[in-house]
Amino acid sequence: MRLTGSRIPRLVPDERPRPDARAESVYRKAVAHEMLQARESARGRALDPFDARWQFATAIERALQGSTLAYEDRQRLLGLATRLGIRDFDAHLIVALVQDRSRRGESIEGAAPTIALLPLQRAASTSSTARRQHSDTTTVRTATVEPTDAHEPTSSATPWIVAMIAAIAIDAALIAWLMFGS
Repeated sequence: MRLTGSRIPRLVPDERPRPDARAESVYRKAVAHEMLQARESARGRALDPFDARWQFATAIERALQGSTLAYEDRQRLLGLATRLGIRDFDAHLIVALVQDRSRRGESIEGAAPTIALLPLQRAASTSSTARRQHSDTTTVRTATVEPTDAHEPTSSATPWIVAMIAAIAIDAALIAWLMFGS
């Protein structure tokens, strides 16, 4: 193409083959199937209140002063993460996730899918190490599940159930759109 002269460049039409309606339908069904598989695999990664990663995240949330975590509290929490079997890198990542959510004024429930991606625990090399980790985890469970104040409510599964129902409804709408939408 030249910038000068009397010749105007000619546009070449797009001659790539267009997918037919059947191919489009097959593609949409494949995407819908992939979404269903992703949803099913995500169900297995849901965090329960006794999950070490979730206990660590809630401990961080309680230790925050606004959205700031004091150095001494961070060191104490990193020790807790080690006792729970969470790697240092993953512990720092969970701290960053919880602090970011706090800065934005959001609850940590929204970070649960990201936290669920982290490895659960390191493999114990000996049975005594496994027993010690189990007893530490059990100790933390009883300390974190019971309320510290008589007026403090216990955690409820209601937000989790509502979130799962909303996710299923959104998935169903997307799948219906992919399979039957135009």
